[in-house]
Amino acid sequence: MNTNCSISWRSIAGTCGTKRRALYLGLCALGIAVAASAGPIITFDAPGAGTGSGQGTGCFAFTDCSVLVNNFGAITGYYLDANNVFHGFVRSPEGKFTTFDSPGADTTPGDFNGTLPNAINDAGAITGVYYDVNSVGHGFLRSPEGAFATFDAPGASQLTNPIALNLEGAVVGYYFNQNDVFRAFLRRPDGTFETWSGPGASSTGAYNIDIFGTAVGHYQDNSFVVHGFVHSPQGKLTTVDAPDAGTGSGQGTGSPGSSVGLNVFGAIAGYYTDANNVVHGYLRNPSGEYATFLPPGVGPQGTNCYNDCPVGLNDWGSITGIYLNANNVYHGFLRTPEGKFTTFEAPGADTTPGSLNGTFPYSINDWGAITGYYIDANNVSHGFLRLP
Repeated sequence: MNTNCSISWRSIAGTCGTKRRALYLGLCALGIAVAASAGPIITFDAPGAGTGSGQGTGCFAFTDCSVLVNNFGAITGYYLDANNVFHGFVRSPEGKFTTFDSPGADTTPGDFNGTLPNAINDAGAITGVYYDVNSVGHGFLRSPEGAFATFDAPGASQLTNPIALNLEGAVVGYYFNQNDVFRAFLRRPDGTFETWSGPGASSTGAYNIDIFGTAVGHYQDNSFVVHGFVHSPQGKLTTVDAPDAGTGSGQGTGSPGSSVGLNVFGAIAGYYTDANNVVHGYLRNPSGEYATFLPPGVGPQGTNCYNDCPVGLNDWGSITGIYLNANNVYHGFLRTPEGKFTTFEAPGADTTPGSLNGTFPYSINDWGAITGYYIDANNVSHGFLRLP
């Protein structure tokens, strides 16, 4: 791998020590905590977020989840207002909010449509999906200056859902075609597309992309077994299955709605379900070797996340995600590159046994800052930032 420090994105990725130290000093000048030990958890709500049951800032049962932080401390996500309309937001490193709606987004009260960002890169560009008055989902790309481009994958019918983008502005995600099949797509920075399905797949989705253009995701075969994949910049598709992943219906590596962690070195993190329907975490290194794990405190079904499972992986190899304990409450975990675990809860998270509420971390940046959402005792969602 070329580690020429003159290439600016590498300083962001952490492969050049001198530039990383310079970035460290810049972040300190902005007042961003970069201490080695864990700092406080800051909770927040986007301006205009609803306070009723099922509303708030973060994630909701009928949407893909996203509260993302980049390496400069900017956070994006969405909120559901009191009129049940979705809106996007950006939270600056200093805590200032900017809310936005994509052109074409339906803001009719009660329709549960609107704008749902899914990713932010280190330049501040944001991608996601917006729903129009017909509840059809379209992709959008918002520049750091706030300009929008909207798009649909070729052949899309009811949905184009961008999930991730890299520093160059390449976007990956999935779309629903006219044959009622989910397929993966790549939108290049020049606006051209590539689409694909896994071998024998009934559904396929791309969930992350690195600076080189390598994409990762999942596909579900015709037997409803889930597999991971790596899609090379040249278009080669490689199936990846975690050791001990089950081969029965609903088992396998990942799930149709789960995110996949990917770092600049090619390491991949995610979840798999074994033959006993126990859900485990995994880390796959660039040479294809696996480490599998269960966070301490998990219940008998493992992490017990079968769909829309959040997982974040940074360039140092730290992983964040969720697990369900024996009392059916969700908690967050941090796994260090050495395999050491720390578990945590956001202040205000509902930990009532049987509630299926709790803390849901979603992303981790190279400084160890973790973002996500939590659900309180009133079933209202809130964002959080766990400082490193």
